[in-house]
Amino acid sequence: MATQPPVDEEPFTAEQAAVAAANETFYQAVEDGDLDTVRALWIDGEHSGTAHCVHPGQPAVHGRSQVLMSWAVVMSRLSYLQFFITDVRVVVSGDLAVVTCAENVLTDLPRGEGEDPTGFAGGRAEATNVFRRSADGRWLLFAHHSSPVFPSGDAEPPDERE
Repeated sequence: MATQPPVDEEPFTAEQAAVAAANETFYQAVEDGDLDTVRALWIDGEHSGTAHCVHPGQPAVHGRSQVLMSWAVVMSRLSYLQFFITDVRVVVSGDLAVVTCAENVLTDLPRGEGEDPTGFAGGRAEATNVFRRSADGRWLLFAHHSSPVFPSGDAEPPDERE
């Protein structure tokens, strides 16, 4: 994935690059269905209660265990998931960092349990990932928010328009 800032922005500093690498590792782990790596990237210990996740079109999930369970469900529902992460911007302020990016997603279209997928679908979401630097210097996620972007630019899904 080799995350780079948008072409109209300055190259990442070393600190921004470290956060971008953690962000990239997160998406690669989800894409690979690697729950152990996803688990290792989310905040734990005394701050585990601050974990917060909003998947596109879903209510917020709070607390590390619930967040990790939500990712396990996402990864178990799809036999194929690929992210093309673009428009990555990283802001670091002390021990906090915010990454904004576009999640361009390609996934399978499942028929039903045990049946082969019927094809593929793509979509786009705008995401905000918030990281906190741990005592050992690792950047750990404590918030992920992803909102769908509809092709027409409308604020509501096509099936809800009049």
